[in-house]
Amino acid sequence: MRVFKLSLALLIILSVKSHSENMLPLKKYLKNNHDFKDLSRTIYLLKRCTALHYFLSDNKFTTKDNNVRIRYAQDYNFFSIKLYKILSLENSDFSKLNKKVDNEILKFSKTYLRDSKKNLQKTGSSFKRKYILDDLKICSKIQ
Repeated sequence: MRVFKLSLALLIILSVKSHSENMLPLKKYLKNNHDFKDLSRTIYLLKRCTALHYFLSDNKFTTKDNNVRIRYAQDYNFFSIKLYKILSLENSDFSKLNKKVDNEILKFSKTYLRDSKKNLQKTGSSFKRKYILDDLKICSKIQ
């Protein structure tokens, strides 16, 4: 009985965790990084917002939600253009940088996808009570 209680307590503690082990929610990132003039902060935010909107635009929405997917694709373009404008000003070897940034964006996007699938299995929703929705709210404020 004692093992059962300990197992149950451990399960509750692990299930309360509201974000991915792999990615810090943007809300916490911003709380820890206050300097608005820090270019690396801006670049990180744009990478995350680009990845989030790439993930959402590639999501399998129903036919009636196709307008939502199109909107996310437009937002993905908005963030990626902003990101690459900043990066092209900072670096002379843009082709190497472009590949590196694309890989980072895909990695973030895959993490969003993996976390949304886990959340769907646990809660029946890909986004409810998940950092993904909070990240989306932050990205919408950036626009």
